[in-house]
Amino acid sequence: MTTLATAKFFTAAKDITATSGGASSDVIYTCPNNFIALIRYLHVSNGDAQKKISIHWYDSSATSYHHIADEFKPDANTVHEFIQGGGYIALEAGDKIVAHKESGGDFHIILSGEEHYQPTAHT
Repeated sequence: MTTLATAKFFTAAKDITATSGGASSDVIYTCPNNFIALIRYLHVSNGDAQKKISIHWYDSSATSYHHIADEFKPDANTVHEFIQGGGYIALEAGDKIVAHKESGGDFHIILSGEEHYQPTAHT
């Protein structure tokens, strides 16, 4: 069982430059080995009008990408919080949060959360 008292807190930030998805996306955060991560804050700012951003969770165990925001088009000079109301996104070791933008867009992402150590099981 994990508790906040044993959590390692982190913040990651990235100016998004990638303009295509999948393996070409910008990696914002990767959950380290022997940890689970709870992403509790995912903030996007947009400095450009009429441009889109896509944010995905990469599930390393299934080698697949899942949409958090798919071609989201916020108004210019705005911010958006993708995790609200006490929610979180749980990541396992090797999972990633990645993003790419429409060409010419001006997007910045900040995320924060907590990492909880998960020792390997003994057999």
